[in-house]
Amino acid sequence: MIIYNKTWLKNLDLQNQLKRAQRLGDITAEELKHIEEKYPVGFYMPNIFIRTGLFILTLIITSFAGGLLSLILSSINNLITSPGYWLFLGIISYIALELIVQRMHHFRSGVDDSLMWTAAGLIVSAFIGYLTIVLRNGLSGPFESYLFGFTLVLAGYFALRFADMLMAVVSFLSLIFFLFFSREIFGFYAAAILPFLIILVSAGVYFLCVSWKKHKDYENCLTAVQVFCLLIGYAAGNYFVVKEMGSTISQPLQEGEGIPLGWFFWTWTIVIPFVYIALGLKRKDVILLRSGLILIAAAAFTFRNYYHIMPIEGALSLVGAALLAISYGVIHYLKTPKKGFTYEEFDDDQLMDKIRVESLIVGETFSGPAAAPEGSRMGGGSFGGGGSSADF
Repeated sequence: MIIYNKTWLKNLDLQNQLKRAQRLGDITAEELKHIEEKYPVGFYMPNIFIRTGLFILTLIITSFAGGLLSLILSSINNLITSPGYWLFLGIISYIALELIVQRMHHFRSGVDDSLMWTAAGLIVSAFIGYLTIVLRNGLSGPFESYLFGFTLVLAGYFALRFADMLMAVVSFLSLIFFLFFSREIFGFYAAAILPFLIILVSAGVYFLCVSWKKHKDYENCLTAVQVFCLLIGYAAGNYFVVKEMGSTISQPLQEGEGIPLGWFFWTWTIVIPFVYIALGLKRKDVILLRSGLILIAAAAFTFRNYYHIMPIEGALSLVGAALLAISYGVIHYLKTPKKGFTYEEFDDDQLMDKIRVESLIVGETFSGPAAAPEGSRMGGGSFGGGGSSADF
């Protein structure tokens, strides 16, 4: 499914690990160069500044090309405003993207990024046009539900085809919006069911991403989706979000009026960030740990929105001082590594990756030219002879 050369992707991952090892001083620049020559990568990958420039330049070129073609065809009645024309432009952009990647081997160069988003935008625009016509002719159902359902499939395809992290996130968010705008199927109970449904879907997608982490080609995509699963899953049970969602779906609540199962959503709001942190510490999972730390602030703001114990300035100052004190204590405690935790920052992502890289370095360092076949030894000066010459 993925368009890129898988051998080059593996070599790229290997080279990235070797560069980290070289920065840490585990290997020399000469060793790094030798292994890079043996495991080449044929992708065109400019630095971030050139990538940004190429993205903007490609966007300008495609805009001018589309505008010029539209100007030429503007004499044809209603052509350039029809959904079919936008679909045609989207298909042309996608074909250009495939050619750029397959024949010129662009890999996140800015050109492929621009063409991908241009093609996706044009295809979605064409779908919106077709959907408007169909709904006008009697198709029932919410407009947003069809739109986000289509975006879910399209962004998912681009994420699988080009291993694009942002497209993977767009696909997941489209799934959540699709569930939200399809709430009519739940009728009167939509406001009560949606929070639990979104929590379950977010949890299911999160565990799927964890189980699929063995697919290294999509590692960045899966990591990004994991983060959003944790954030959306928490938000779906956050008291403030649930209350506002219920007011949007059904009749707005009166001031001071609570929501059904309020105790559950308050417990979710306060406890889940600490559950993330505890699981992150237990599993040594940075994603869980950092998500929990971020969501502690969300829990504090939610609580402060309904219970005014002290002025916001005093509350923020108190929480900030407490976090600084805790951080200082943890940093001081972990200067000496304890139970697998340390304050020191390592470039190596996983121990198994480090082991594989070190094995490769050892193998490449101590490997020599292939030994000659046994039958090819002849003449004086071979190993074990009494008259070894300078050829030994």
